[in-house]
Amino acid sequence: MLLEISLDGNDIKLTLKNGRKTVDVFAWNDEYTLSEKLLPNIDGLLKKNKVSKKQIEKVTTKITKTSGVTSIRIVQTVAKAWNVASRF
Repeated sequence: MLLEISLDGNDIKLTLKNGRKTVDVFAWNDEYTLSEKLLPNIDGLLKKNKVSKKQIEKVTTKITKTSGVTSIRIVQTVAKAWNVASRF
């Protein structure tokens, strides 16, 4: 399974994919609390679809140029940390 985090300005979208098939999408608009809501929203999406964290093989990001620097860093850090942790 693959989790994609899309960031377009203040629009955040989590897409859960199984191969090329989209399993579920969760989106919200947020300007100031991304760091507080990103991980709980990922957890909620996984629980809703009965997917364990270990089943996520890779987290990818899709970021537009209109996104803020801090939001970009938050999304990239979460993706990198998840991908490193999944190796162990």
